[in-house]
Amino acid sequence: MFWGLVAVGAIGILLGLRVRAPTLIVATAATVVVGAVAGGIGSLFDWHRLLSILLLVVTLQCAYLLGLLLGVMWRRMPPEQ
Repeated sequence: MFWGLVAVGAIGILLGLRVRAPTLIVATAATVVVGAVAGGIGSLFDWHRLLSILLLVVTLQCAYLLGLLLGVMWRRMPPEQ
């Protein structure tokens, strides 16, 4: 689970640096699908699986916001003289 959070966080930051909201919607849907398939079809409505998917989606969204913040800060830095 830890490496899943790290991977989703890195993807979120990269998305925030480069692309905008429509791609985030697709990435969120892909995260939900991959999280559901990784847990097995029989345990799709298990509370632990649903909480795991929710944690992955929240991590993706927060990392995207962090990527947006870093991108804005990067673009507004004055050039060194």
